[in-house]
Amino acid sequence: MEKRREATRRSAKNPATPIEKIYSQTGADEPSSDLKKISRLKTARPSGGGYRWLTFFLAILVIAASFYFLFFSRWPGESADPKQKNWYAVKLADGEIFYGQIADVKADPVVIANVYYDYDQARRAGSAADSAKTIEETGNLRLVKRGKETHGPDGTINVVRAQVLFMEPLKDNSKVLQAILGYEK
Repeated sequence: MEKRREATRRSAKNPATPIEKIYSQTGADEPSSDLKKISRLKTARPSGGGYRWLTFFLAILVIAASFYFLFFSRWPGESADPKQKNWYAVKLADGEIFYGQIADVKADPVVIANVYYDYDQARRAGSAADSAKTIEETGNLRLVKRGKETHGPDGTINVVRAQVLFMEPLKDNSKVLQAILGYEK
């Protein structure tokens, strides 16, 4: 019993609870404190230096490729000069064919700039007797630039997409395009 009383006296002098006694360090020269430090176990880190550099390099590569494609590359079919428009032959539902530059083929209305048309086509449309006749393709084409007419249009045409049968891009070696470029020089 004596031992029990003595243990009770010690616990009254030392306010440490039994759990603190368990986690306290056993060194006799250390002062006890109310707050104890909890130390974590040290885990072995794998040396990720190679993976870290590889990830960094790939991130830089993706950023550089994105920057290049956004600012320096062109989409297929896009011209080198963004202001340069492609030349097209546009056939309308009434049979008229216009030649000109189209900036956006998906737009409605289709805006045709620097418009040229066949002079003989305009004359055929003017007379009802000639329009009923079939016209043979002779290969001779007399182009007129729109804007030179008496009423003085500005040279562009806005065509509703429903009236367009087809739009064909003209090749660089096309006779029509060579005639147009020769006239514009």
